[in-house]
Amino acid sequence: MGVKDLHAIVYKDVESSQWVAVCVEYDIASSGESETDAFSMIKEAVELHLEDITREQLERIDNAVGSEPVVRKFSIHAPPILDE
Repeated sequence: MGVKDLHAIVYKDVESSQWVAVCVEYDIASSGESETDAFSMIKEAVELHLEDITREQLERIDNAVGSEPVVRKFSIHAPPILDE
């Protein structure tokens, strides 16, 4: 079994106080009680998801990343529904 480097975005959810981890390449998410726990859980979730995947299924979900992901905060002109 080989090794593949992937990227995860990890953040604390404001509503649940859980830490959330999202795998950039495969749009798979997981969560945990701490940042470290969420990171561990995303690795396990990705491995389990890919365990029995077919080549065709993999090609549909693979979002190749050409560089290290950069997370940036930005502002938009928000519609009133977002003020609720």
